[in-house]
Amino acid sequence: MRVIISSTEDPASMAIRDRLLKHGWERVPSDPLDYLVRGNIALFTITEPMIYAELLDREVRDSGVKADLLIFASRHESASKLRCLTVHPVGNLGVEARYGGLPRTVSPSAPDHMTGALRTLKRVAEDLPYRVSFEVTHHGPYLETPAFFIEIGSTREEWGDSRAAEAVARTILEYRPARGVTCLGLGGGHYAPRFSEVALEGDATFGHMVSKYYLDQLDQDLLDHILSRNGNTEYYLAHGSLGEELVKLLRSRGLRPLK
Repeated sequence: MRVIISSTEDPASMAIRDRLLKHGWERVPSDPLDYLVRGNIALFTITEPMIYAELLDREVRDSGVKADLLIFASRHESASKLRCLTVHPVGNLGVEARYGGLPRTVSPSAPDHMTGALRTLKRVAEDLPYRVSFEVTHHGPYLETPAFFIEIGSTREEWGDSRAAEAVARTILEYRPARGVTCLGLGGGHYAPRFSEVALEGDATFGHMVSKYYLDQLDQDLLDHILSRNGNTEYYLAHGSLGEELVKLLRSRGLRPLK
């Protein structure tokens, strides 16, 4: 079952939830968390910030729902105040975990679902003044179940925009998993422009993406950990040049560059 997570702490999340609720749900009382259900989708609402909801999938399971995937409907914040709709995997690549999760630890990604959601979001938001893209892996919570965030950014004006909330809600309900080879994204900036372009226009799917700011920390242990939580990864796509040692490491793990 797909599980949508919303939070009362997050105005964009509540706006998305309000749009979702227009589609008809059945309430299921449970412990520790009540939830709503619609077909094969469950909707949970928590009160804490989503990025700090460590092992929330266990609470979902203990509430009686077997989750195959968690989708966090969330706000996005940035200093640039970019109007954007984004999709991204969950985890931390650095030695600190200031924004939830664990240091140098990622949660299982969902490349087919993330890419399918990105393509649907691009379509349904076509007439809106928002940039649609991936973001790289960059925050928690830590989970044991595949998950991704889908977000509205980047100020209160956008978080309360009913059109953006409707686009995200439609995406969550309408998207279908994409098919294609699974890639690890390496390099580039926070909004993953190269990986977003390839996902939208090609037949590759993306799970975890490592920005250029963390490539120098991508050693054997971290790479192996990421690959263990990125599905059946066959290829990597580089945005910019990679060091010779990293290329050798990728080859030793059987990864080929995506042409």
